[in-house]
Amino acid sequence: MGRRRQFDVDEALDAALRTFWEHGFEASSMHTLCEAMQLQPGSVYAAFGPKRDLFTAALRRYTETVSADAVRRITAPASGVQGLRDYFDHLIDAMVDGDRRWGCLITNSLVEFAARDPELSGMVGLHLANLRAAFEAALTRAAAAGELRPGAGAASADLLVAVVQGMNVLAKSRPGRERLRAVADSALAGLVAEPATASSAT
Repeated sequence: MGRRRQFDVDEALDAALRTFWEHGFEASSMHTLCEAMQLQPGSVYAAFGPKRDLFTAALRRYTETVSADAVRRITAPASGVQGLRDYFDHLIDAMVDGDRRWGCLITNSLVEFAARDPELSGMVGLHLANLRAAFEAALTRAAAAGELRPGAGAASADLLVAVVQGMNVLAKSRPGRERLRAVADSALAGLVAEPATASSAT
């Protein structure tokens, strides 16, 4: 029988995830990763394999936690517009005060090297497809409820994906809450209908 691991695999993977997220794949040396994970190199290799395999596991962990939480924020509210607002509110908070100040691990990976790695490219593509589908569903609900401007609808999902990816890149320059809020508000203002005034309702 093999020796039982004396560490929490999920905790170690979360530490590796944060390291890759902050520094990127190339700049995260195995020494840095082992220090962050508080493990000896032998334990890391035994549990996760070489650095590329560890990164793949961390990226999968990211999609199963951070990305899945983002999708839930979009899809949970009955109001499609509220789902969009909840998502962007949380995104901006995370970019200002949380781990998203390093951008998005998916976006960072796409920029760094996923285009030359078919497996990682597929993981990135799946994340973007899931985000687009969530936006599309929210916009469909919003259109059905009359919450959108004329001409706006599910087709605007690609616009929102592009806005989010741009915000992810912008976040790495620490632009501050006001600039990030201005980007999100501008994107939503082009889609969301103005609330009816008292005079127009009569």
